[in-house]
Amino acid sequence: MALAFLLAAASLPFFADPAIPAALGPINPRPGSWAEYLVRTRGREDVRVRATVLPAEGEGRYWLELTAAGESGIASAARVLIEGDRPWPANVGRMYVMLAAQQPVEIPLDRIRLALPRSTARVPVRVWRARSVPLWGLVKARSPRQSVELLTSGTTGGHSVFPPGWDQGNGRESAKR
Repeated sequence: MALAFLLAAASLPFFADPAIPAALGPINPRPGSWAEYLVRTRGREDVRVRATVLPAEGEGRYWLELTAAGESGIASAARVLIEGDRPWPANVGRMYVMLAAQQPVEIPLDRIRLALPRSTARVPVRVWRARSVPLWGLVKARSPRQSVELLTSGTTGGHSVFPPGWDQGNGRESAKR
């Protein structure tokens, strides 16, 4: 559910099945760690997703950067400031979205509308984990609607795809209007 919130808000078409992010559990937010996945969702194009943890000022805070590239070649990214080991909506301090190499735009948190599941029906999700995999330890997850498979990962070398100096504005570049 937490990642569904972040990604739905960022208009990124992955982790569309709320059962999969709910199965992920807490994240190990070690700066520089990253994991790249292939996400297959029934009725949508396959998407490569990279999740990277980047340092942030303040104890227990970090940036979670999520980038996606679909088969169509269109790429997008979301950068979310999080406090704690679960990226729940209440733990999100800021969110930026960058679509198709445009300038990043801040998304005001009060404008994000999350389509929460209307029922609490249990959906079977199979999850494979390994301690050596950074972030969630996720190797593979499969639900009736979606599958997520690890392509590659690392505990160091994670970097931002946002352009240098992107956050040096005076705040007027955001979507606050």
